[in-house]
Amino acid sequence: MALPVYRPDRPDDLSSVSGNRGLFAVFAKHGTAANILMLLMIAAGIYAFFNLRTQFFPDFVQDRITVRVSWTDAPAGSVDDAIVQLLEPELRFLDDVESVFATAADGSATISLLFNVGTNMERAKSDVESAVDAVEASFPEDASDASVRVSAFRDPVSSILISGPLDEMGLKAIAERMRDDLLGLGLLEVLIQGARDPQIEVEVDEVALRRLGLTPADISNAIARRAQDLPAGSLGGDQTVRTQGTEATAASVADAQIRARADGSIIRVSDVAEVREIVPTTGRMIYYQGQPAISLDIRRGADGDSIRQQRVIEDYIAEVEPTLPANVTVKNYNVFADLILGRVLLLRDNAVFGVMIVLAFLFLFLNVRTALWIAVGIPVSIAATLGVMLALGLSINMLTLFALILSLGIIVDDAIVVGEYADFLHEQGYTPSQAAIIGAQRMVGPVSAAAATTVLAFGVLYFLPGRFGNFTQDIAVTVVAVLIASLIECFFVLPGHMYHALKARERGARQLRSGNGYPTPFHWAIAKFRKRFDAGFEYVRIRLFRPMVAFSVWARYPLLTGVAVIFAYSVAMVMTGEPRWSFFIRPENNTVNVNLTMVEGATRADTLEQMQMAEAYVPELVSKARDSGLSALKREQKAAEEGAWYSIPKRTYDRAALQIKIDLLEDRIANVPPEDDVKIMFSQVGARGGRSFGGTGTTNTDPDLLGNMRVELVEQDTRVYSTRNLFFGLSSIPKHPKLEGLASRRSFSGGDTGSLSIALVGGETEQLKSAALQLTAFLNGIGGVSEAEDDTPFGTTQLVARVSDRGAALGFDAGSVGQQLRSWLSGSTAVNLIRDDGEISVEVKVDEAAQTASFLAGLDLYSPAGTPVKLSQVVDFTEVAGFSLIQSRDGSRRITVQAELDEDQGNVGDVEARLRDVGALGLLESDYGVSVRFEGESEEQREFFVSFTQVLLIALALIYLVLAWVFQSFFRPVVVMAIIPLGFVGMVLGHLVHGQVLSFLSLIGFVGLTGIIVNDSIVLIGTIERRAKLQSIRSAIIDGAADRLRPVLLTSLTTIGGLTPLIFETSVQAQFLIPPSLTIVYGLGLGTVVVLILAPAMFAVQHDIVGVMRSSGIVVGGLLRRRRPRFARRPVAAAIADVSAETAAGTDRFDDPAQSPEAPPTPPSPSA
Repeated sequence: MALPVYRPDRPDDLSSVSGNRGLFAVFAKHGTAANILMLLMIAAGIYAFFNLRTQFFPDFVQDRITVRVSWTDAPAGSVDDAIVQLLEPELRFLDDVESVFATAADGSATISLLFNVGTNMERAKSDVESAVDAVEASFPEDASDASVRVSAFRDPVSSILISGPLDEMGLKAIAERMRDDLLGLGLLEVLIQGARDPQIEVEVDEVALRRLGLTPADISNAIARRAQDLPAGSLGGDQTVRTQGTEATAASVADAQIRARADGSIIRVSDVAEVREIVPTTGRMIYYQGQPAISLDIRRGADGDSIRQQRVIEDYIAEVEPTLPANVTVKNYNVFADLILGRVLLLRDNAVFGVMIVLAFLFLFLNVRTALWIAVGIPVSIAATLGVMLALGLSINMLTLFALILSLGIIVDDAIVVGEYADFLHEQGYTPSQAAIIGAQRMVGPVSAAAATTVLAFGVLYFLPGRFGNFTQDIAVTVVAVLIASLIECFFVLPGHMYHALKARERGARQLRSGNGYPTPFHWAIAKFRKRFDAGFEYVRIRLFRPMVAFSVWARYPLLTGVAVIFAYSVAMVMTGEPRWSFFIRPENNTVNVNLTMVEGATRADTLEQMQMAEAYVPELVSKARDSGLSALKREQKAAEEGAWYSIPKRTYDRAALQIKIDLLEDRIANVPPEDDVKIMFSQVGARGGRSFGGTGTTNTDPDLLGNMRVELVEQDTRVYSTRNLFFGLSSIPKHPKLEGLASRRSFSGGDTGSLSIALVGGETEQLKSAALQLTAFLNGIGGVSEAEDDTPFGTTQLVARVSDRGAALGFDAGSVGQQLRSWLSGSTAVNLIRDDGEISVEVKVDEAAQTASFLAGLDLYSPAGTPVKLSQVVDFTEVAGFSLIQSRDGSRRITVQAELDEDQGNVGDVEARLRDVGALGLLESDYGVSVRFEGESEEQREFFVSFTQVLLIALALIYLVLAWVFQSFFRPVVVMAIIPLGFVGMVLGHLVHGQVLSFLSLIGFVGLTGIIVNDSIVLIGTIERRAKLQSIRSAIIDGAADRLRPVLLTSLTTIGGLTPLIFETSVQAQFLIPPSLTIVYGLGLGTVVVLILAPAMFAVQHDIVGVMRSSGIVVGGLLRRRRPRFARRPVAAAIADVSAETAAGTDRFDDPAQSPEAPPTPPSPSA
């Protein structure tokens, strides 16, 4: 196989390009224009840097409206029948409603409407309000008015815990003062948690009521009348007269008149009830170190800056602490700003290392001055991008930071091509002015096309719907802004700088020729290195790379067959679970919640005692977690000694990194007490934390019997072990004799939804609950699945009262009976009174001690005629089991089972396959008549793949159209886009080598890769086509690949180098950014090799196909942009035989320029 002699590429086709006219020439020749533009871009970036908001994730759009109705003390079943079943059908069929979630709970109904993305929420709210108004008149009389609220984004900033030896009212007064101060400092939302509101309790004597023929409703009405404050007119036009209601005191309420007796005496509330101001003994209460506490939860709005607001909070705490009463402590916990700042600094450090690698490659491959001015484009483009981000309302968050890091290498791609070509033109004899201007003019087409493919690939991510769009929109906008800024910089700023750099090089050359030598030893060393590196690179390019390309052209068919086999093998590996798939990587945060339920008959004191026992055991839990974590690290280190050959470098790195962690943890175990691993720990009675529903098996929802312990640990990079290691000791927590159940939940960054979520749909709630208990048993028997529970707890046993025939004859109905019974059994809120420290409610109820079976049997109800009738003569009672929650989605009853899934042992698909293998799903459907749906991440995964497929196809179609425009051919883009499947191979290889799981962010990275990986091919194919006008096809292919070796390597290495530090990051908080980085680094790395070797082979194959088609008389228009030669019509088989013979002989039809369809013109001189 003869190798043609290499002829350096000459810019002979530039005769039509003017070096003196046009906008590029203006900016290159003007003394200050390029620098003014650069300074403006930098100034925009500096201004934006100090004004951009910082936050954890972007402000997610909330296309959700919630409708709430309260019906005090009504059981969930009644709420469902009387409110949900009326309201839900009216809302389900409104325009743009995607799903309707309805929940009937004891005392309230909540209906949440999820709207399609892009819905006008103001119009949607108006539609919802109209639908609510249409049915609200049919609600029970004592139900509250429905509230309609559009969900607003509220990102947590941090929380403040206030505790001390004060009573609850004293702590609440401090909390309210701090809340008001923080709101005054500009914080948007400060919520008080764990503070029970005082109330005026009116406990009536049921004997006295019966003796006087009164009901609790009469007392409530009397208090409400007394509380009215009404205008009574004006006096002489100068003064108004009003009637003053009751004061907000227990004495004033007790003095309220109920009615007058026949003798004229007045029956007052104090005659039939005991009135006192109290703090309720039930409800949520927080305890810190054995003392009562109150929490302030602080959230920011859409315009808030998390880090700045946290600084305000910290400054305020430092200022207010000295003014608090003795022994009152203030703790700042759950600080999201620390997470944000930590990740910002983490990504900043990776960005610095990435920039250093990019600069190293630039100075390695290019002249120092050229490399310097190309490198200047990085900060200039980043600065301009920050300005664009500020103008578009974006923020500094995890996703925009990742996009900026991703862009570090991409930014210089444009400048590398333009600067390297200008450098080449200067070496060919062009003046600095001509080289700088013509370099920009000649490269504007291919560089703009290359940028366009990347813009399109990332731009389509903006339109990814749903939750995924929330993750990808900021990435898309940021990368597109960077690319546009880099185009502006490389075409309007760089030519001017290149002009001065080339002039400086000419001065240096003249100085050397005049015998003056180098100005400094540093310049001499740089020149020596440059000369030797360039000579070595030329040797590689001419002596090694050209023969390699020639061989790939000669063996093009076996090569393409091998590549196709590799791609198919990679697809097969993914289909069989290598590398493993995990839809969403959720970095854990530092919080663990332990939830408990006490048995029926326990007291609030029992619950608090169990919480104290658990708190006292936490140091022992931490000690066990350390030992467990140390063992796990040693097992990982041992496992890293084994593996495939291709993972040897990564396994070597892992062993070293794991040894560092082992040393740190061993030192911590020896020298740091376990208590130091705990930032803050407190307990709550009457509430739960994390994601625990408490549904499975629990028989009560009495808040006094529910508890939660929250443990916030120091950062994992400090403590080393995972919160998962803390779970192994939970079973050894000392247990109170009246403890019913204990469960734990970790918290994760970016959301607390369960990793495994299965919905049971259809049938009545009783059937669904039985099926849920059965499914929970199945799940807890699967390895890797833990803490399975459903979201529908049992309620207390209910006595269902139905109006008897006799009662109906007396004029009673369900509404009147229910209202009177509720006033006797549950009490009612008579009125809410306003006073200086807030609002206080007046609650009227019967003494609970009097509510016995005999009390119910002897209770009198009043008919519409006012006649007292015994309850037993009006209603019939039936005892049924009740539920505290009844849930539905889109009109179908449902119960959801959630569980923790250890993804080291399997994913959701594995669990679903296991359930099907043992017949669990079919059993649930046949025995209980319910349907089983995998939701949560499983449902999101299904939606994602549909959207991802659409987005990927759109991206590929748009890239194809751009390439067809650039090459003026519908066939030539096939050569370029054939590289994309090799990017997929690189993605799989990268995840295998690094032991990472594929995730949806890996695929998002692949979409972006499709635009990046074709960029080098565009310029390469363009060079081959330009050479083909002057040389034979084979020579053009080989020499064109050799011409573009340096810029192709450099553009790829800078992009890879910018992301390389991130893929070796061991910090927990960077783990979810590693998969997309691996996709681009390995996909682009393998794609670069493929571009340089496979693209020439593909070009040759396409030439073979064209030759066969043309020689057989088939018309192919616009394929090679060459004049089609006139061949006699010949059989296709004969044409194929000719091409095969030429290939076997190592020649091509157009090896001899004399046989080319176009004879090569005589090359003009460079100065022409």
